[in-house]
Amino acid sequence: MAREIWAGLDVGVETTSVCVIDGFGEILHEATCPTDVRSVHREIVFLKRRRCARVAIETGTGMHLARGLRSLGYIVDVYETRQLSKFLRARRNKTDAGDAHGIAEAGRVGATLISRVHLKSLECQFLASRLAIRSHIIRTRVRAASFLYRQLELFGGRIRSRATSGLMRQRVEPEIKKLFGKAPNPLVAELRYLLDLCERLIAHQQQIDRELKRLALEIEVCRRFMAIPGVGPICALTFYAVVCEPHRFRRSADVGSYLGLTPKLHQSGLVQRVGRISRMGSAPARTLLVGASTHFMKCSDPGTQLHAWASQVEQRRGRGRARVALARKLATIMLSMWKSGETYQPKPLKFEASFQPCEPPDLDLVDRHAL
Repeated sequence: MAREIWAGLDVGVETTSVCVIDGFGEILHEATCPTDVRSVHREIVFLKRRRCARVAIETGTGMHLARGLRSLGYIVDVYETRQLSKFLRARRNKTDAGDAHGIAEAGRVGATLISRVHLKSLECQFLASRLAIRSHIIRTRVRAASFLYRQLELFGGRIRSRATSGLMRQRVEPEIKKLFGKAPNPLVAELRYLLDLCERLIAHQQQIDRELKRLALEIEVCRRFMAIPGVGPICALTFYAVVCEPHRFRRSADVGSYLGLTPKLHQSGLVQRVGRISRMGSAPARTLLVGASTHFMKCSDPGTQLHAWASQVEQRRGRGRARVALARKLATIMLSMWKSGETYQPKPLKFEASFQPCEPPDLDLVDRHAL
């Protein structure tokens, strides 16, 4: 029987600590090298001669190392950060070498306890980064506009309608002139800088939205996702980027727990409590799916089975829980469509309904509270 070996990598910005252990937990090799694929490969090259050698790495900044090592033929396991940090917290002292040893131990004994993370393809990683940049631009724009309005309110000004388009300057500029007049004022220059910043962010966000909408129409599976009432381009692209590989889910219903849309269970003796949803998955995907479920109840045909089911859940458990349950159901339907290649066909209750899906929203729930 071949001897099993595990290598743990604690990846830093500049250096990476390497620790290699055997099946008994004995340290075979320790080193520190620069954080690049070639340097790490030189430290663990002897593992390639062994069929039962695996490399364990923590998700995060080391994803480029994981892809590079896999391209060189290594078996790389990526572990979830929050669960792995609890495993490493059992050590009294925290050092880079100790973390590398702990990551190797996690690969040896904790594979059934610590969740492994699917390594995304470069296409999905690029898309996820673009969506994250869009969300960051929206948050920055909302904060800048709110700060601008608060500063005007300190001097008695008030913007009655919070605009997000070109009307913003038409409503803010007269308020600045009314409060401060036409005399030169350093404060006015700063306020106008914030106004210019908001307009630039709005214009860039609109450009990103147009590009992402065009991309969603080009990707065939995302185009089929958008046939579901309430699912827009951002929601479809986010689900596509988060799931990446649909066939890694044995059952389509498993995607609900993967996205953190299933309730937590606490059981101890005779006590058993069902709590709130776990929220363990992707927060943007979860938020957009809940927004899609809210829009689904407004524009879908009430004569379909899915709409009737969600209405029954709402009557029993309330609107909030019904929306989350419907979001979980939509995620399951989307994954099933992806795996089977089918299109969305709403099932009528008792009669054949002529259903025309409404136009999906260009901007999803992320923009609902935008100014």
